[in-house]
Amino acid sequence: MALGRHKLNRFNFWSKQTPMLMSFNSAESKGHELLTREQFQHELRSRQFRHLRHYCRMTEPADVAERVDGLSSPEVIVLFRLLPKRRRAEIFAYLSFDVQERLLEDLPDNVVTNLLNEMEADDRTRLLEDLPEEIRGRILLKLSPEERKTAWQLLSYPEDSVGRLMNPEFMALRADMKIGQAIDFLRWNTVYPEELASELFVTDSQGRLKGQVSLSALILSDAPGSTIESLMGPSNVTLKPDDIEEAAVDIFRKYDQSVIPVVDSGGVLLGIVTADDVFDVAEEDATEDIQQFGGQATFEDSYFDTPMATLVRKRAGWLALLFFGEIFTTSALKHYDEAIVSMRYLVYFVPLIISSGGNSGSQAASLVIRGLAVNEMKPRDFGRVFRREVVAGSFLGLILGVIGYMRAVAWGQSNLVATSVGLTLVAVVAFGSILGSMMPFAMKACSLDPAVSSSPFIASLSDVAGIIIFFSIASWIMHTFGAGI
Repeated sequence: MALGRHKLNRFNFWSKQTPMLMSFNSAESKGHELLTREQFQHELRSRQFRHLRHYCRMTEPADVAERVDGLSSPEVIVLFRLLPKRRRAEIFAYLSFDVQERLLEDLPDNVVTNLLNEMEADDRTRLLEDLPEEIRGRILLKLSPEERKTAWQLLSYPEDSVGRLMNPEFMALRADMKIGQAIDFLRWNTVYPEELASELFVTDSQGRLKGQVSLSALILSDAPGSTIESLMGPSNVTLKPDDIEEAAVDIFRKYDQSVIPVVDSGGVLLGIVTADDVFDVAEEDATEDIQQFGGQATFEDSYFDTPMATLVRKRAGWLALLFFGEIFTTSALKHYDEAIVSMRYLVYFVPLIISSGGNSGSQAASLVIRGLAVNEMKPRDFGRVFRREVVAGSFLGLILGVIGYMRAVAWGQSNLVATSVGLTLVAVVAFGSILGSMMPFAMKACSLDPAVSSSPFIASLSDVAGIIIFFSIASWIMHTFGAGI
């Protein structure tokens, strides 16, 4: 799992640079061109260290990390010796997990110690929780006592909880602090959190969250003698450290905020969760849903980073299960041996009919799974969804039934055969829509991921149902209106 983050750019609101110098730097940044991975490696290997140091200083850490990913460990050691500690840690946080793990083993101990101590706490936690336990123990011993305590605190929270996602490094303003004092406090604080560039949280003397104030309102205030409490607004949206990560995704989506505070049961401010961390969780959840809906187990790594044995193993289980499901399809066909012998021309329409049921089921399932994922639908809405899919499935089946009827007639089949095909398509498409829409609700009721009701799984059930419905209708028509169909 890659640990890439889309971090906010650090911005010094109290820079002593002149406007001319700041304008020059801005222009220089705009004219800065990215090096390709090959160009970056060439400059490092040809020892163009002065230009490379300048490039790494002016380029976003995420862009530098893409070029560092292809370097050997000795080359990374050379590069990191050119850069300040803070810059090293920023670049390291964007590297893929496999590269990070390799560098932790290959880099000198003093470089590893500096990297981990300079990393943001939430990024470091994400790295540590994915490391093997033996390596994690060695890495924790290399942290400073203060950072080690923070790391253990975050790792003590349940896996996939907000506690592991939050950053405990933050600055809070006291509600009784004067506005002028608050500005001085921020100006002279040497570690200004990037995440609080827009909003600052306000606490009382016990550390309990009281509200929040925007940095712009603080700076533009014309009453430096007033207290922060007179300027702050409410902070109604909070998270608990034991909340699951998906809860944070839902809250960020609902309230559209860049930072949300994390408080304990007593209202004490413990840390913050930022939108960039939540984006990573949302991306991981979406990837898992897509993989499960495709009929396979989820992969922890990217496609190319997944070993071939794991790739085969995680796909083989589902394929075998679906294969056994299709055995029922052959059993259904065998059950109608006599009907097939007497109406062999109906076999030509079997693929057309069973695929239509699977397609309508997959459509309905994808809509419901997505609706449940974004909280557009609740489990209690299954009745509404059922009624809508009965109507929608019937109309869709009627449309395909007319097309199927016309196609059967065009093939020179009798009117009754064409009618059998048309009626079957109405029933099969309606059945597929209902099945596909209800399966995610059933999975949710069983405390399973709705995405487990995968498209191939629904298609397999629709295949069996389609054959039974098709030959049942055709047999009924044959016996009712004569064998001469």
